[in-house]
Amino acid sequence: MAFIVAATVVGVGVSAYGAYKSSQANKAAANSQAEQARINEQIAIRNAADVVKIGEDSLFDQKKATLASLAQVRAGTAGAGFVVDAKDTTGEQLYKAMAEAGELDITRLKANIDREEQRALDTGAGFAAQADQFKIQARGYNPMFSAFSAGLSGISRSSDILFPTK
Repeated sequence: MAFIVAATVVGVGVSAYGAYKSSQANKAAANSQAEQARINEQIAIRNAADVVKIGEDSLFDQKKATLASLAQVRAGTAGAGFVVDAKDTTGEQLYKAMAEAGELDITRLKANIDREEQRALDTGAGFAAQADQFKIQARGYNPMFSAFSAGLSGISRSSDILFPTK
């Protein structure tokens, strides 16, 4: 009988220790996942800043290209004998059409930049939410309580061996 009691006590202890280690590992994993999500959030924020920087460069280039095209239109129409600055002339209409097309390109480019920046920021916000969720999960793991609970459960399941009534 002493052997059975000793084996039961050891079994309860091993169960409690296993629950402790499992809870400890789960807590560490949740903290690690939270840290990785925070890193991903920072990467997404940097990506958003890169989108803006590259976008500003592209906008500058597009504006420069539009001005160059308008200068060519002005020179070409003047060379062909059209007056660009007079109202309701073919030269003025051509110049206005090119200016509007250039502005439309710039507006579309700006909208694309804004959309890509927002997409990167939204991704970052998703990672931030994940990090918060993993931190909450990590706080939910209590290795000592898990060990105590497993030990108590083992004792209650083995109560007839540990505390015989006869």
